[in-house]
Amino acid sequence: MKPVYILSSSAISPQHSFEPENFLHPVKSTDDGKLFVVDPDYRQFINPVAIRRMSRLIKMGIAAGMNALKLAGLEKPDAIITGTGLGSMTDMEHFLKDMINMNEEALNPTFFIQSTYNSVNGWIAVQSKCTSYNQTYVNRGFSLELSLLDAQLLLNEATEREVALVGCFDELTDEYFIVKNKIGYWKKQLPQSRHLLKESNTVGTIAGEGTSFFTLSNKAENSVCILHGVKMIQSPTSAEISANISTFLQQHHVALQDIDLIITGMNGDTNFQPLYQAALEHTQPHTTIAAFKHLSGEYPTASGFALWLSAQLFSTQTIPEEIIYKRGATTDIRKILIINHYILNTASLMLLSN
Repeated sequence: MKPVYILSSSAISPQHSFEPENFLHPVKSTDDGKLFVVDPDYRQFINPVAIRRMSRLIKMGIAAGMNALKLAGLEKPDAIITGTGLGSMTDMEHFLKDMINMNEEALNPTFFIQSTYNSVNGWIAVQSKCTSYNQTYVNRGFSLELSLLDAQLLLNEATEREVALVGCFDELTDEYFIVKNKIGYWKKQLPQSRHLLKESNTVGTIAGEGTSFFTLSNKAENSVCILHGVKMIQSPTSAEISANISTFLQQHHVALQDIDLIITGMNGDTNFQPLYQAALEHTQPHTTIAAFKHLSGEYPTASGFALWLSAQLFSTQTIPEEIIYKRGATTDIRKILIINHYILNTASLMLLSN
């Protein structure tokens, strides 16, 4: 397939990511194992009257999506494609609690309607007046990757210039944290989040949330960077991840020594650390290794934060100290490889260039 071009990106995350001038400064850290987003002023993008009826996730999704369009100088995309692993947990929990407390009678349907996975897409479509292709993928750790693949297929079919708004969103709730803690998702001894990677000798990680949106086009005009392709790997071993990286790069006529920066999804969990170590052991001395989950936390579509981070790095051509795991000799950022592994044993690769 032909590559696609990222025109703009917007993220609402546990860090200061929404305003470009505050790029990861100052770094937000927590010691309770939960990284909640830094909320921007949603009134810039949503009618204050409507905000009162919206959950956090819907506000996050609308603001990030509309901001991505604004940064690209667009009012309406040709398609809206998103991915989410959890959807609106707050609304779903609220509806289920009402169902129990009211004995399944006289329930308010608003929370049920807004808990559906495609509610963010619907709101963005209404605000941008987009009546074209609209799709939401709910595939756990592959949700964003499938959205990107769908967008690439769609844009490859177009002969004229088209732009797809592609995004991902997941939220964290206290109840979700408790439930997943029972099956060992999170660390028993919770570290300061910014020091997460120093605790890679214990089981578990920290929880996070966030939303990231991108405008993708089939034409290079006004683009920030190029997304060459996405690769998804189910239940990989260390050897399979390494082999898939080699094959993936060969398919795009790129050698490992051509990669200037590798962004990894290392999350401090000793169970998954060997997967990354095997993948990184053949990297070149000039290649810088970075990580991001000590800033975003772990959630199904955390790779969206890594993709947003890549777009920012291409623009600034500087790598913040906060994300560096191993510094290389490279000075220019020309090619980035994203390697992510989600806790439910799905892994993905993304190749980008400036």
